Amino acid sequence: MHLTGIGGGGFMLIRAANGTYEFIDFRESAPAASYETMYNSNVNASIFGGLARCEISKCIFSSGLSFSFSGIPGEIRGLEYLHNKYGSLPWAELIQPAIKLARHGFKLGPDVAYYIDALGNDELFLSPAWAPDFAPNGARIKVGDIMTRKRLADTLKVIADKGADAFYSGSIAQTTISALRADNGIMTLEDLMNYKVICRKPRSINYRNFRILSGGAPSGGIVALKILKTLDGYGDAGDPAKFNITTHRLDEAMRFAYGAVGFK
Repeated sequence: MHLTGIGGGGFMLIRAANGTYEFIDFRESAPAASYETMYNSNVNASIFGGLARCEISKCIFSSGLSFSFSGIPGEIRGLEYLHNKYGSLPWAELIQPAIKLARHGFKLGPDVAYYIDALGNDELFLSPAWAPDFAPNGARIKVGDIMTRKRLADTLKVIADKGADAFYSGSIAQTTISALRADNGIMTLEDLMNYKVICRKPRSINYRNFRILSGGAPSGGIVALKILKTLDGYGDAGDPAKFNITTHRLDEAMRFAYGAVGFK
């Protein structure tokens, strides 16, 4: 949950049944009131609070605690786009497994537990907003304990029953904005309602007699393509006798690709 969720967004590279490709950008976007230098005099604001670019904080939905964000979330709109264009099963039916898992619980794994520990803030997880899921018995849950996300389940149920619009308007959106604004955030209801999925052109290269497709910026796919294209100029990859030089070339190809792309 620290890496994905309906408070975030992502990219999709889709191959249709007719062999055509589509690259969908549904990443989080900046609120309209954002500006380029907004963190220059307050670096901590990019880490903590309602202006944070990636922060676990207190964002309460109409049905209770779910997660937080300070970029306009695109996950639900992206999944809605995918479902409308390519889906066959009913929207509500697809969401039911996630609702069931969140409501009835799952064993807390070591990865999530590691990042909870890394926050070093048990007071947060013992607070009234977080305790029902993270400390249901008065102490923070540990690896192997059953963890629930019951209020997230309630939020998902609303989205399942009423569609994606229920996330971007109405009581869920209003409570989200209220929580962010109370923590110095700048997102507005208009930001949420105006969020749009972007269809971008897929990028491709020829690599060792294969055609490889991925997404362009701002996704990391374009970086991977550039790395592969650089390595395509050398024919000794995988040769154990050339391990040192091929590792060096990979390292330099990665450095070059990130520098060349610059995610502009």
